[in-house]
Amino acid sequence: MKLNIQNTNTLMKTNYLASILSLLIILSACSGAEEIPQETEELVKTVNVRTESISPSEFNSFVRVVGTVETSDDILISAEVTGKVLRYNIEEGEAVRAGQTILKIDDAKLKQEAVRLEAITAQARENYERLEKIYKEEGIGSEIDYLNAKYAYEQSASSLESIKIDLENTSIKAPFSGVVEEIMYEVGEMVSPGAPAVRLIGSENFKITAGVPARYANAIKQGDQVEIWFDTQDVDTLKQRITFVGNSINPQNRTFRIEIDMTKQVGMKVDMIANIRLKTLQQNDVIVVSEEFIYSKDGRYVSYVLGENEEGKEVAVEKEVKLGPSYKSNVVVESGLEPGEELITIGSAFLNNGMRINVVESQSALAAQ
Repeated sequence: MKLNIQNTNTLMKTNYLASILSLLIILSACSGAEEIPQETEELVKTVNVRTESISPSEFNSFVRVVGTVETSDDILISAEVTGKVLRYNIEEGEAVRAGQTILKIDDAKLKQEAVRLEAITAQARENYERLEKIYKEEGIGSEIDYLNAKYAYEQSASSLESIKIDLENTSIKAPFSGVVEEIMYEVGEMVSPGAPAVRLIGSENFKITAGVPARYANAIKQGDQVEIWFDTQDVDTLKQRITFVGNSINPQNRTFRIEIDMTKQVGMKVDMIANIRLKTLQQNDVIVVSEEFIYSKDGRYVSYVLGENEEGKEVAVEKEVKLGPSYKSNVVVESGLEPGEELITIGSAFLNNGMRINVVESQSALAAQ
């Protein structure tokens, strides 16, 4: 019995020591669990950010339209008489001066007709002058014979003049200086009055025409500067002025016409496609922010600026903003931000109001460097 009592005491002591050891292990584990979340909480609350000083600037918006190169001197010259093409004095692609003959129509029959009418006219004139003399000076003959002779002479003279005009029109001449773009007939082919024979394009009076959407009717004015470039040419962007703004809207595509004078530019070709950038809005001394730093939150728009909490620590301050017009990635902030404030840019997507932040380096400082 004594042996059993000693074993029992030993067992109780062993269990007691084991319980104390287990308790110490548990307390040690709990102490470690409290320290780790405390450090993690500090890391989550502090976000590295960059800032940019807010200052008023100029805001511009643009619209791009596609135009076509035209010329006011682009015409089809038609024949005015019937006849065979006798010869061309100018080939396609060659330049001509105003008044220079481009092609000649066979005038042999017209010349014969002119000779015949000259004889008839001379005879009619002689008969008219004879009857006029004896009727007025000698009182011989009747007035009706005298008048009939007069009218016959005038008709013959008129026909002769018409033939002379037709003879002149057998030479198709350039009404202005330009380039022969196209010849419609071959030598020996018959042409008829009104049939286009030659396309002539002026070499100086070029312009670009384009249609601008009707919603910009109040934004585009004559004299506005535009930027022009061509996809088919390796040239710098050209800056020209709008020389004409249409006063009507095309009901089919809801655009209005503009024209840009290109007379002094070289390398223009009719029907070339031109890209045109027009300024549709300009605002001065406004706050312009990139849309990537504006956030939608509970039906409103907010941005974050640099501030301090009661302990003097740097924090993010959430500010509700009212937005104005935008272009590409920039938007005008009409209210909510003030000049001189530090707008949080990089890192702002991870912020909430009052969150601790760490400003790595402001973009204004980087720009100054």
